[in-house]
Amino acid sequence: MSRLKLVGKLSIFMLVALMILTGCSKGDSASTGTSNTQNNPSGTKETSSQEDSVVLPVQNTDDKDTQDDSKNGDDVNTEEEPAFNIEEAEQIEGWKKIIVKDYAYVTEDWVSYSFRENSPIISYSLEFPSQWKVEYSIFTDENGEKIGELLPPVMMKEGQTLLDTWKPSDDYELISKEDIKVGELTGVKIITKSYPYGGDIDLWYPHTYYLTDGKRVFIISFYTLDIDLQKQELFDKIISTFKFLD
Repeated sequence: MSRLKLVGKLSIFMLVALMILTGCSKGDSASTGTSNTQNNPSGTKETSSQEDSVVLPVQNTDDKDTQDDSKNGDDVNTEEEPAFNIEEAEQIEGWKKIIVKDYAYVTEDWVSYSFRENSPIISYSLEFPSQWKVEYSIFTDENGEKIGELLPPVMMKEGQTLLDTWKPSDDYELISKEDIKVGELTGVKIITKSYPYGGDIDLWYPHTYYLTDGKRVFIISFYTLDIDLQKQELFDKIISTFKFLD
């Protein structure tokens, strides 16, 4: 019995030694392959193995084709994705300009908005004070307080007109509702007195602007803690810079 154990131990020892020798042989071969790559001016391997091929970089031909199409001015479906950019203002010196490409939404009541598949992209620009900051759809002022919010752009359905089904709600008090005009665009400005849900603000006055070219609708709300004529003038000035982009 002890002899069988001795034979078993010798067999295991010889097997382990053989595995170590085989591993060293493979390591030397891999090292040689790396050396050949470094010494070859063309940068290609004179010898290759399955293990080496795993670590070789793979060129993405699809990305290259996309870059080449972009350089040639071809359409690479960049209009299919939303975009959000900040640039220097063109109309008001010292201000910033936000350029947005966003999916169009639809609405039945001008209070709630729904996204539909295969919606077109609506593009627009708007200038705002440089001391403001914007993140996603929220504007904050120089004090870090929320002062504005972009609402989803709307593509009106056939037969639909701006605010055709809108009516005041019991959730707020209507202060004023007036027609506005920016260039060839028509619209409405609505000021309400409302009580926001949550947070540390008990009362505020949303100023909501709607602008349309007859099909597309831009919507933005500004917020104040009281009726401030100077801020209303600022909001009107911001709206005066709005443009739909073709």
